[in-house]
Amino acid sequence: MKVSYKWLKEYIDFDYTPEELAEKLTLAGLEVDGVEYKGRDIQDIVIGKITEKKEHENADKLSVCKVDVGKSEDLQIVCGAKNMSVGDKVPVALVGTTMPNGMEIKKAKLRGVTSYGMMCSTNELNLPDDGVDGLFILEGDIKVGNKLVDELEIDDIVIELDLTPNFAHCLSMIGVAREISAIIDKDIKYPEVKVEEIEESIEDWIDVKVEALDLCPRYTGRVITGVEVSDSPLWLKKKLEAVGIRPINNIVDITNFILMELGQPLHAFDYDKLADNKVIVRRAKADERVVTLDEEERDLNEEMLVIADGEKAICVAGVMGGTNSEVDSGTKRIFLESANFNPGSVRKTSRKLSIHSDASHRFERGVDINIVEYALDRAAQLIAELSGGKIVKGIKDIYPNKVEDKIIELRPKRVSNLLGEEFAKIKIKKLLERLHFSVEDKGDKLAVTIPAYRVDVEEEIDLVEEVARLYGYDKLPAVEPSGDIIQGKKSWKQQVKDQTRILLSKLGLFEVQNYSFINPDFFDKINLPKDSFIRDRIELSNPLGKEYSILRTTLIPGLLNNVLLNDNRKIENIELFELGKVFIPSEGKELPIEELKLAAAIMKDDLEDIWNVNASGFFYLKGILENYFDSLGIRGVEFEIGKHPTMHPGRTTKIKVNGDVLGYLGEVHPDVQENYKFENRVTIFELDFNLIVDNATAQRNYNPLPKYPASTRDIALVVSEDINTKQIEDIILSIGSKILESVELFDLYQGEQVEDGYKSLAYSLIYRVSDRTLTDDEVNSVQEKIEKELDNKLGAKIRE
Repeated sequence: MKVSYKWLKEYIDFDYTPEELAEKLTLAGLEVDGVEYKGRDIQDIVIGKITEKKEHENADKLSVCKVDVGKSEDLQIVCGAKNMSVGDKVPVALVGTTMPNGMEIKKAKLRGVTSYGMMCSTNELNLPDDGVDGLFILEGDIKVGNKLVDELEIDDIVIELDLTPNFAHCLSMIGVAREISAIIDKDIKYPEVKVEEIEESIEDWIDVKVEALDLCPRYTGRVITGVEVSDSPLWLKKKLEAVGIRPINNIVDITNFILMELGQPLHAFDYDKLADNKVIVRRAKADERVVTLDEEERDLNEEMLVIADGEKAICVAGVMGGTNSEVDSGTKRIFLESANFNPGSVRKTSRKLSIHSDASHRFERGVDINIVEYALDRAAQLIAELSGGKIVKGIKDIYPNKVEDKIIELRPKRVSNLLGEEFAKIKIKKLLERLHFSVEDKGDKLAVTIPAYRVDVEEEIDLVEEVARLYGYDKLPAVEPSGDIIQGKKSWKQQVKDQTRILLSKLGLFEVQNYSFINPDFFDKINLPKDSFIRDRIELSNPLGKEYSILRTTLIPGLLNNVLLNDNRKIENIELFELGKVFIPSEGKELPIEELKLAAAIMKDDLEDIWNVNASGFFYLKGILENYFDSLGIRGVEFEIGKHPTMHPGRTTKIKVNGDVLGYLGEVHPDVQENYKFENRVTIFELDFNLIVDNATAQRNYNPLPKYPASTRDIALVVSEDINTKQIEDIILSIGSKILESVELFDLYQGEQVEDGYKSLAYSLIYRVSDRTLTDDEVNSVQEKIEKELDNKLGAKIRE
């Protein structure tokens, strides 16, 4: 952002030198990249008038001129340019002058003729190119002999600001003037606007509609007739050139002037090029195209906002106008637009089309919605003055949802605590009021009204920053960092994650990492009911394709896909696990809940079916889990019959830890097996990892080796098929808890010697205590009680 020192002084009176001003602005947060003195290297160039011109007698391409530079005698200057005539006024470098490129002008002989200086072009003076091949011919009432920089008013100083996005309110001369006003505590002189209108009504001239209010919350426009498009006056050109904008014509230059003065982008349309006298603010149509002012054809999409007439798009809203409605030398009537566009929409459109304009730069960062009408009237007034135009009565102003100024509560104590210095409430109030905030005292709080142009101030902490920067960061006390010194180490959760990866790898599983984005078709593929909460998902707004269009809510589809990929490549004995996040939508919140899950999947065809129930994969993975839980010190784990839509209805267990559901383990459902075309059975589990972390412990209890021998008893029971082993083990452990060391199932049999609907289970019971050797009578007594209790509660009979 380039700021003209002289231009600034039109709005605020200050006594700082350019260097002092640069320092003050930098301390207030507006970083200054540099200060440039315009015209400093052409200070000695004077105005000359050609009084005589003749051909060089020894060179066809040279001319010998007499030039009046305000001295007693005209100077003789030899020149190679062809575009000058007698009476023209031109810049002249006298003998002894040093040019911008470092060359010193000396008296010299050119083909035998002495030359006492040099007449100059714009390129030789490092001035904006005038498009002429030859000398810089000066127009207007310019006094011969005076300095060029004085006559052209180019002795300005330009301050280059490197503004961060939160200083969008300083992307204008008025915005920077407000900052200086706050620094020196003086009022700003705002431009006075007075619009003189003709009696014709704008309602008879133009029909304006806004069809996309979400992308264009406010749109205003005026019609101006009888304009004459021509060069801008010198004062306007110089202001624009000082801030790096090339003058074009009086109409366009005025819109750019307002852009730099007030920070409000404007656009002028040739009224006679608007089909049906209509202006429609709408989203672009599919495959719609427009040729922008840079003469590039742009392909639009339905997410982009355009300004259209009754037939076509004529402007990419907030980014760049179209050639089909631009103001040119033949324009007589214009429709002048001043609007406010959604920053996100402009940013996306600008990047998609690879266009970065002065207008898009401001709209992307946020523009004051309440300055729209003022900027429109200011521009209309200038157009009328500089082009002879007449302003049609009335404004088209579509602003259905008026934006009110925000009110933020600020706690003075909070300011003092954060800034490390005691700030009185009255002091904070005065500082904020200097920033043009309205402040109301509410006891222990201040109610601060934020003007609409301060789009960066949204929370209390933003106000604290405003107080700090205006008070002066250099004045705040230097405070050394303080706090408790703690050892840098991993959290308990991070330690459990590391241990999980190590343990499962040692148990034979390979870790995989899948994308967090999945295909929604996977929900049907893993057999989820239509009303399952797992189907609630977050959809990506701009996915690469359907394959990666939603955030995953379960790890199972990714793991089954991994198994399928390896199975198709004839990999045997597939054993995989994943530790990763799933994303659950949270009602009333924009961001989902992120939950950490642990899941595994195996497909093995070399497992021994020790129970003869054709479920070796289930028991193998269950054994891995039991080993894993034991290694992490997790106690209170229970496996009970469970149901899960993705798992086999008869081979699924619900896993609980200390009463909380940890997850599910089971073979995949036959329908899921078919959906994935698996030839061999696949067993999976998915667990809540946060519960694992909560129940894991690093504490281990030491048990010395037993001093006394154990007594072992075997028991074979015939029970109904619907009795599970946990029911039996719970009864055995409850009866024998005082002397029973362990119980282990070692045989399951169903066959000819066992009645249909029943099964035989054989257990090994080990009895031992730490202080003595148990007697047979003690062991037999407990054994008999166990057998009796099993019979009474489960109908379990001792197998003969």
